[in-house]
This record gives sequence, C-alpha cells and structure tokens, in this order.
Amino acid sequence: MSDEFYLQDSRSFVGNDVMWWAKNRNGYTTDLRSAHVFTKEEAQAQHNARATDIPWPKEYIDQKWRPAVDFQYIKKEEALRDTGIVLAKPPRKRADTFNCAGCGRFTKEYDRWVDCKHCGTDNRY
Repeated sequence: MSDEFYLQDSRSFVGNDVMWWAKNRNGYTTDLRSAHVFTKEEAQAQHNARATDIPWPKEYIDQKWRPAVDFQYIKKEEALRDTGIVLAKPPRKRADTFNCAGCGRFTKEYDRWVDCKHCGTDNRY
C-alpha cells in the first residue's frame, strides 16, 4: 500500500500528458520529475477540498512514466547547425477557394466577408 501520491489536476491535459501539481504546490507540470509528492493524508484532504484533484499512487505512476520532448524548448536551426543536414522547404500551400452562396462563383478569401460583387449575396452567414 502506497503512502506517497501525485495529485492530478483533472480539469485539463496538455496534449496527452497529465497535469500534476508541481513541487511545493507551485502551479502545475506535465514533467513528473517536477511533480510534488504528497502524503496519503495530504492527497486525501486536497481531493476532499476539490474533487477534480485526483490522487494517484506514486508507485503506480512511476511505472507508467515516459520521457517526452516539449516542442517549445527545441529549435531546428540551433540543433542542426554544423550537422550538414539541409531541410527541404515545405511545399507552398494552395490558397483556399470559396464559392458565393448565391451565384456559386469562386471568390477570394477576403470577398467571402463582403457582399458578392456579382450577385449581391451576403456571404458572411
């Protein structure tokens, strides 16, 4: 029986990652290494105060842990400098086309927010 617990803030997720209470109860984190470890009594008391804070046995969660890379901390240019790797330019995206709801003519993206210059239909709705 576990005496140590992590607390999940079940109100939201980051991608597929669980939000845990951070160390010293200082916000939330998806990084288990930065998660606060609660005693059984602390975890139960917090859950009783806010039902969306879910206690998870530390032993159980530690077995499910996996490393992940947070996209906001990586930069392609920085990582690939001096490696000889050259990234291909992504293909240019084809412009979206829209049809007037009244006359069916193709319009530019901007023109779908104004009355059609051909038939006068209000395409905004």
